[in-house]
Amino acid sequence: MTDPPHDGTEHPESLGECLRRHRQAANLSLADLARRVNYSRGYLSKVETGRAPGNLALARRCDQALATGGVLAALVRHASPAAPPDPDTAGVPTPGRPTADRPGAQTALPTSAPLPPGLASGVAFMLALDATHGALRRVADDDLSPPRRYDAANRAVHDAALYVAREQLLVSATVPVVAAGEVAFLRLIAIRDAIRTGAALASPEYHAVYHPFAESLWTFRMALRQGFGEEPVTPALLDRIDWSDRERCADCGAVMPR
Repeated sequence: MTDPPHDGTEHPESLGECLRRHRQAANLSLADLARRVNYSRGYLSKVETGRAPGNLALARRCDQALATGGVLAALVRHASPAAPPDPDTAGVPTPGRPTADRPGAQTALPTSAPLPPGLASGVAFMLALDATHGALRRVADDDLSPPRRYDAANRAVHDAALYVAREQLLVSATVPVVAAGEVAFLRLIAIRDAIRTGAALASPEYHAVYHPFAESLWTFRMALRQGFGEEPVTPALLDRIDWSDRERCADCGAVMPR
């Protein structure tokens, strides 16, 4: 095992110190990183300040999001080969993460256990899809000249390593996951194409491609849940009409009544 990074003294860096250093070097806020790794901003803040220990699953996600080369996971392994699960996430159960109140928790994968390659690539691709869409939305919201907007939209896809994640998915995931992932990928590319040619977030052109993508992203999530052996989640369970987000979209003029 390689030695963990040091803080400039004889003491090794803590996970929180190392995470904060790499996050700041990547010019990301806590909220930015929280969206990329699907953990809450509050929990990431606790990890960075040492009020929460973190865990291997979080470290691996942050390693991927920050392109650290695995140093965060190495820190967790060095500190505790059997790191305990984290007490607080973004509110959506991490795939395979055991919880006391979730059916099937006794058969779920431990947080510290590596995922099978196909499921790991699926989770990585899901995060890349979400990160790419967020970056594209920021491009659409910027006042850029047409050439700069075109380049920025292309860069948003590249910087999120979406193509790399897609290749990993194609060679390792099950057929249902690959099929659902490819639909989501193509619909996200349609969003890129609309934004780089001038679509604004409130425009009909953006919403014509966003809502099909939203639906396909949820379909992909459900394919992953099936791969993890979890029960499917229905839109009604999450107080939705369907997975397209149209009923919650003020720009489409059809906000779902409460």
